[in-house]
Amino acid sequence: LEIDPKTKKCVHLGVAPGAANVCAEHPLVHPNFNTKKAKYMYAVASNVIGDSTAPCGYCKLRVEDGGEYILREGEKNDEVDAWWFGTRYFAGEPLIVQKDGSDPNNETAAYLIGMVQDSVRDRSAVAVFDLERDLKEGPVSMLWLKSSVPHGLHGCFAKDTNGSSSVFC
Repeated sequence: LEIDPKTKKCVHLGVAPGAANVCAEHPLVHPNFNTKKAKYMYAVASNVIGDSTAPCGYCKLRVEDGGEYILREGEKNDEVDAWWFGTRYFAGEPLIVQKDGSDPNNETAAYLIGMVQDSVRDRSAVAVFDLERDLKEGPVSMLWLKSSVPHGLHGCFAKDTNGSSSVFC
């Protein structure tokens, strides 16, 4: 969905470039690019074959230079950079956090952070991806919690005004 902010009307309704057959939700861009053109968009994803299933990974879509084609139903989109946690893992809505001291105009100088629930072990983790790497390389850190956090937790990330380290809010 693309809206012209001047006319406040929809100018394009269709599949984003590079996103054909990607089953994803909670799309987001680097916070500094909410009102600017972003090269990349990230989302929690189910698969890249167009099937509606539970979210089990994260994807990175090249919305500025990705292909604008339609794939057949069930055809895999090989252009998508994605990480899949595996069977019986459920990924939650991610956040993008800019790296401390980084250039705010560099949309990859950030981390993608998301909650992941391992249903087999009944534990949850905070997965951290470095956006200067491909997602398919996997998280740079998995911070395992002592217990399970219910799937669907939503949150935010903020830096306090005193200049101390960032805190979850």
